[in-house]
Amino acid sequence: MDQTRPASSHIKPQVYADSRRVSRFLAAQADPHAVLAAELGPAYAEYRRLWEMARTFQEIPPFPLHVDYEMKFACPLSCPMCLMSLDEAGRRAFGDPGLELSAQTVMDLVAEGAARGQRALGFGGLWEPLLAPDLPEIAAFARARGLVDVMFNTNGLWLTEKTARALIKAGLTRLMVSLDADTRATYDRMRPGSDFSAVVANIENFLDLRKKMGRRLPLLRLSFCRTSLNEAELEPFLARWSGLVDFISVQAYGRYPTPGAPGWPRAASPAPEGVCAQPFKRLLVRHNGQVCPCCDASGVGLALGRLADQSLAEIWRGPELAELRRALSAGDLTATACGPCQAKFFPEAPAGGIPC
Repeated sequence: MDQTRPASSHIKPQVYADSRRVSRFLAAQADPHAVLAAELGPAYAEYRRLWEMARTFQEIPPFPLHVDYEMKFACPLSCPMCLMSLDEAGRRAFGDPGLELSAQTVMDLVAEGAARGQRALGFGGLWEPLLAPDLPEIAAFARARGLVDVMFNTNGLWLTEKTARALIKAGLTRLMVSLDADTRATYDRMRPGSDFSAVVANIENFLDLRKKMGRRLPLLRLSFCRTSLNEAELEPFLARWSGLVDFISVQAYGRYPTPGAPGWPRAASPAPEGVCAQPFKRLLVRHNGQVCPCCDASGVGLALGRLADQSLAEIWRGPELAELRRALSAGDLTATACGPCQAKFFPEAPAGGIPC
């Protein structure tokens, strides 16, 4: 790649803010949801209607619209903005690398969810999804059962041509790659253990392959987690990729709690409009069978139940989640375990860590 190309001032992508205002989604080509609706038809439009009803606290669906599956607790990278950069003892406070969800377990859960109204699937949580060789098989299984939106985030290092082809054929609808830099030097600081040239080549090869296969999906999103280490490269990053990928997410960096660290600072500013509605529309199934109300790293410690004891449907309708929804819909964030997550709306640099 040409590392000397200046930022292009004429690129003016449209901006779509997420409901929590943590990210900005930029799309130079078209609104991603409009593209998905055109490709996937009325089923996608109905899914998004139900999503909006849940997001605005108007209606709780009978089953989560979206379920994330964290099949492993593993990633070989040690990105400083991620919990995986902690030492072994620190990581073990958030998961057990010796436990996994099997592909069969996930497909059984997908079959149950599809029968009960689940519309979307993500491979989310604290892991690198491309470490699971069964991803294309599960994605194809989910689409065949009627799920309309199937997606995951990845660092892109293992997005080989073989894997990319399998994911495209499987019917994956969204592929989200975290890049976070426009030069190798900055990338090495943001994503130690990875390979900038290899990831960029994987992204470019994916786009070429999708075109050769005559497919519009999966849409490709690049992510840029903005910190003081990389913010000078944001404009060149946008100029380089805005006309190539389908959309870009510019994310705010936020602290995560670690064992023995001071409590989260309470921001003086009020919470943003539209307090978190994640538990009204989605769940996360972790590698150890725990079920959590969102796929955010600060929510993985809030276990609502275990698959060994309850079904997803029972957890979704259970008293723990009902109380959490009551507090969130009332804006009473400090009364729940979700309160610390609000610190990420007003990020601070953790002591000895990566600055904002």
